[in-house]
Amino acid sequence: MGYPLSGTTVYCLYTHTGASGTTADLETTEAEIAAALDEMHPDDRTIAIRLLNIYEGVLDEEDEAGDGLEIYKELEMDNLPRALAQVDWSGTAAEIAGRLMSNLILKHALPNANHRCSISLLETYLEFCSREDALKFSMPHTHTPAFEWQEWVNEYIRESKRILTIRRNNVRFDALRDAGCEVVVRKGDIGIHLAEWNLDMHYREAWTEYAQLHEHLCIGFAEEVTRRGGAPALGELSGLTKQEFASLLRE
Repeated sequence: MGYPLSGTTVYCLYTHTGASGTTADLETTEAEIAAALDEMHPDDRTIAIRLLNIYEGVLDEEDEAGDGLEIYKELEMDNLPRALAQVDWSGTAAEIAGRLMSNLILKHALPNANHRCSISLLETYLEFCSREDALKFSMPHTHTPAFEWQEWVNEYIRESKRILTIRRNNVRFDALRDAGCEVVVRKGDIGIHLAEWNLDMHYREAWTEYAQLHEHLCIGFAEEVTRRGGAPALGELSGLTKQEFASLLRE
């Protein structure tokens, strides 16, 4: 089907086959979650439990606001150890924290709030690293009481969502650009100017290239957090390994 795109806004509604509604509509049971945790390596299990606790805190905040948290997919427990396995746990504290955040977002294991929960786990990781090096790190405020991202954080989140969208759709977007489309606007009014992105590649190549770009973005976010949090040295000092991080979480 052809559309004259020049100077025209075209609206496309796409539906998905995932979950919908709020977290009350999730099909995953507590028994299934417990069984999935039992199958994980102890270090992965410890980190996964902390992430789930963070997610539960987000749910409580949303319930207090009176709206409940909308979901668009089921909880995918198997993706948590897969995300942790993708993290390179060598390098500076900021680098590892950024990789941890990035891979949790890329795997999108949670039904929603993956960015919020991944940033909260990044905060925990950096706090433990600063404690080990006797630094005074305090996580800068990343959102207002109304859960609106402040300006400096919002730029990272919006760029993250652009990368995620292009990573899944580079072939489609390349065809749209060839047809004359200049901008794709995704949910949240996030514009993607197609001329600014490398789209002409096999989708598997794009899957890898944009994952690396996303990780680079999140490392930059982590380094910005350490500067704003009063501990820029975390951008230079060695970070904790997965085993060390999990051990501190257990304690």
